[in-house]
Amino acid sequence: MNITIIGCGNAGMVHAAKLIERHAKVGLLKTSTTAQAEFFNTMCETGGFNVLDETQHGKRFFAKPEFITRDVEKAVTFADILMVMTTTAQHEQVARLIAPFVRDGQLIVLIPGYMGSLIFKKYIHKNVLFSEWETTAYNGRIVDQLYVHITFYNPRNAISVLPTEATRQVLSIFSKLFDNTRYSRRHILESAIHNPNMMVHPIGILFSASRIEHSGGEFWMYKEAFTESVIHVIHAFDKQKNEVLKSFGCEPLNYFDAAKWRNEEDLSVDAMEVFRSFSNAANKGPSSIRHRYLTEDVPMGVGLFTSIGRVAGVDTSIADAIITLASALLETDLRAEARTIEYLLQKESVSILDIEKAIEK
Repeated sequence: MNITIIGCGNAGMVHAAKLIERHAKVGLLKTSTTAQAEFFNTMCETGGFNVLDETQHGKRFFAKPEFITRDVEKAVTFADILMVMTTTAQHEQVARLIAPFVRDGQLIVLIPGYMGSLIFKKYIHKNVLFSEWETTAYNGRIVDQLYVHITFYNPRNAISVLPTEATRQVLSIFSKLFDNTRYSRRHILESAIHNPNMMVHPIGILFSASRIEHSGGEFWMYKEAFTESVIHVIHAFDKQKNEVLKSFGCEPLNYFDAAKWRNEEDLSVDAMEVFRSFSNAANKGPSSIRHRYLTEDVPMGVGLFTSIGRVAGVDTSIADAIITLASALLETDLRAEARTIEYLLQKESVSILDIEKAIEK
């Protein structure tokens, strides 16, 4: 299958590298004009990019895609699979860009999703499949505009599919492309709420805001932020999260158990030990509170969660407090920017039945 990666940031380049390594035909489409512009220009000049893969004992190789472009029509018509790896805040823009060129039979993948498939469905009126991932198969980043550094491999990666009846078909495709992607969630709502970034990113920044601003760039969130008392807040959010999940027929799952399931080969290891190990291996940052950990994950994730909770009649007071405090920190009304379930379904009043229909078909 031909695959186009939409978004040439850290996640897009890491997954492009792994797919090219497996001899998939991969094209790259850049949609932004500023982020990683220097790296993009260098790729265009050299026809590819250098990779350092720590998940394979420091293996180095040069990844050469089929093309590197800003030409939307070229990128979309090439692909059997379109992997959208921009920030979720760009979903509306990307959906509008690609819609004129999408054809029947394509698979559109959103990594991460936050139920963005429902946005793409507003613009794309073709017989296509959607898949949403709660997190990435691999972690890494572009280093000094010189190379892509792959740092971490998730032993297990769960995906959801819309319509849900195509789950087995889509899982069969991705299990061949990524060894760890052999698992599925019930539907795109479950994937959205299991996105770990929705919980730890905002909480990590909110309880470390003064440290971030005082440190001058020398802050390591995963190592520093999650002390015992802050973990109490994660547990409180987690209880409310699981009540929402139960409203939609999903099994409750503790955040730290979910993290262990994704991050650790040996499931007999204690969940907090796994979390601390992951934290110690995490990258430095963020260096500013005006970061996607708040500007993306609060309106796109937490805002979506609270809107679903309201429909389900579930207490989401911890998440509501996060939105209030993050808005105050940024002097921005993040509620006004939120991706709500009403917005996704284009309805002023939404019921549980409305949501269940939308996430099944």
